[in-house]
Amino acid sequence: MDGLYPDMTRALNVVLTIAVTIIAVCVLVAMSSRSSSQARADRFSMRVQLPYGSEQTRASVARALRARSIVGGAAILAGAAISAALLFTPVATSPFFVFYTLLTALVVGSVVGTTIVAVRERLFHPAPDAPRIARARTLSVAEYIGPVRRALPWLIAVLAALAAGSVAFFAVFAPARVQSPAAIAVAVFSVVALAVFIALPRLERLVLDQPQPATHSLELAWDDALRAATIMSLRLSGAIAAWLVLSLAIIALTTPLDSVWSGWATQLPTWGVIALSFLYPSTGRPLPAPLYPEWLRHPVPAGGAT
Repeated sequence: MDGLYPDMTRALNVVLTIAVTIIAVCVLVAMSSRSSSQARADRFSMRVQLPYGSEQTRASVARALRARSIVGGAAILAGAAISAALLFTPVATSPFFVFYTLLTALVVGSVVGTTIVAVRERLFHPAPDAPRIARARTLSVAEYIGPVRRALPWLIAVLAALAAGSVAFFAVFAPARVQSPAAIAVAVFSVVALAVFIALPRLERLVLDQPQPATHSLELAWDDALRAATIMSLRLSGAIAAWLVLSLAIIALTTPLDSVWSGWATQLPTWGVIALSFLYPSTGRPLPAPLYPEWLRHPVPAGGAT
């Protein structure tokens, strides 16, 4: 059975790579449809509780969300391509192969792609002689997503650093206490997480420093809504990177001690990613009250109403 295990693991990784490739292609095809983009924009409008105000705003929001969706689909496809290239190498026999390839590409691709879209895209393009509205100062990350969501990735990162240090200690002084494949995964994702957390403040500052061309308060609120979604996406990538280090370290340290727990422990990375995706939704959520126009300070669901 031991000789078959690597082949079984590789076969499972082949199936997962094919499935992810199909999903990525379907996402990219679906996002190319104008009706799909408009439906996505309408759902986003309901979640952020903002009316469009005009059909032009609806088209602009749909275009911006379409660009973000394409970036997400492209990141998944890049992960699938990396997986395919490594399927017939020894790396593909690791039970953590999917984390090495798909999730690494997803985290890094999301960070880079989301920032590029946020910096290059402008939601509105007022005429040169049109009136402008602007905020008196640049808002902070916490003012967009709240203090808890701002602090959580860094808290997970601190715990992950302590856990990774523990793995390194036992790997040197008590190797029998550590599950080797998980320990290697911890090392790999520690590098990824370190890179993400070094880049995160700089990328967020780049997003926050971008101009917000708007002619009235509703346009400014819409720009804030998409900016908040961008920051959510960046924070989610950081939180996932740190959580993968922490959860894999828990697996590395505990599974050699308890065979019953090991079955549950291997689910920790997936459960954490799902929970964090709900905490940092990229599909829209109500803005903090001060970001709404005065006449919408107590907003009602708009659902794409003009």
